[in-house]
Amino acid sequence: MLTDKRGFILMEVVSSVLILSICSVVVLFAVTTQSNQLAGSLQRLKAIEMAHGKLDEIIGMEFDSIAPVPKTNFPPTYGDYQYAVDVQNDDEYSEFLKNIHVTVYFTEPVSGIEKSVTVAGARAKR
Repeated sequence: MLTDKRGFILMEVVSSVLILSICSVVVLFAVTTQSNQLAGSLQRLKAIEMAHGKLDEIIGMEFDSIAPVPKTNFPPTYGDYQYAVDVQNDDEYSEFLKNIHVTVYFTEPVSGIEKSVTVAGARAKR
């Protein structure tokens, strides 16, 4: 009778360790996934802030000097971000209003896919 109990206790311990291992793997997977999503979100937020900053810089320029900019790197201190500026004269008020679109490009850390965010604004002639 004593040997039967020892075998039963051993089976309980082995099954408990197995269940605990499975739960640990699931929790670790969830934490890793959330960590990767957080890194992507922070990178996207930084790109949006950089696009707003570049848009503010362009809006502060003289009206006639605002022109499109092809895809260009930000200074190295900003990381591996690039930007492009698209400037179009407004359809209705072409001589008094320019529509400005600033697009910031970045590479997603986990997938390595290039993504972008675009911020739009307008500058009127004063």
